[in-house]
Amino acid sequence: MSADYIANILDEFLGYFMVRKVIAGQELLRASGTVTKKLVRWLHKQGLASPATAEHHIAKAAAAARDLPAAERLANALYELSLGTPINGRDSAEQWVEPDLPLTITKVAPGELWFDGDLWHDDDIGPLPVPHKIERLAQEG
Repeated sequence: MSADYIANILDEFLGYFMVRKVIAGQELLRASGTVTKKLVRWLHKQGLASPATAEHHIAKAAAAARDLPAAERLANALYELSLGTPINGRDSAEQWVEPDLPLTITKVAPGELWFDGDLWHDDDIGPLPVPHKIERLAQEG
């Protein structure tokens, strides 16, 4: 495995794998960004990553150290909200949303979220009314 391979998968590792596949607490999620930054700095110091590549991935890792714990807090808050939210006459959102399918936030507005509707229909799903604490955690994408 080369340093190029590692550099090429860091965005996917931090942006997809850590978000959708890893069940971890806040500290481990934060640490994944911190450790990734250290890895990229080491690769650059060893001459295995260009300055531009290192700069790009260090910035992504720093954002991940902040954003991954926030994404986990958002997921937990949305889950808690879904437990008591009737949707289309059903008892809860668990009966409406496929549990293992990722939902991408497409729009955030005061007290509202929209989700990508490609899985069910052409239009986005929303607005979903949410408490402001949830809206503040949410980001498009």
